[in-house]
Amino acid sequence: MTYKLKSKVQKATKDLSPKQMEKVFSKVAAYFNVLSDPVRLRIMYAVCAGEKSVSEVVEMCGTSQANVSRHLLALHNAGILLRRKEGVTVYYSIADNATVEMCQTVCAKIAEDIQ
Repeated sequence: MTYKLKSKVQKATKDLSPKQMEKVFSKVAAYFNVLSDPVRLRIMYAVCAGEKSVSEVVEMCGTSQANVSRHLLALHNAGILLRRKEGVTVYYSIADNATVEMCQTVCAKIAEDIQ
């Protein structure tokens, strides 16, 4: 598996200059920064089971609507979540399955280490 991942990265970056690689690294760091907040990870956990309204996410995360809305916006702006409005209700769903898979893999590893 490691070889496949390395090969995928090498293939995607083989024609990039050092300056372009710095831009890639900067964007990767910013992407991980979006995921570095526990509330955002709780939101991802809630939404990865299926589309949820903001009020459902608030209930599942146990924090204020203002706090959840702020984090939902950050995840949406990063391209991780999709947003749709139906009347006055806003729904969020997963836009980026690769991020979900990565988060699930890391969470599973950490959970195994805690047990």
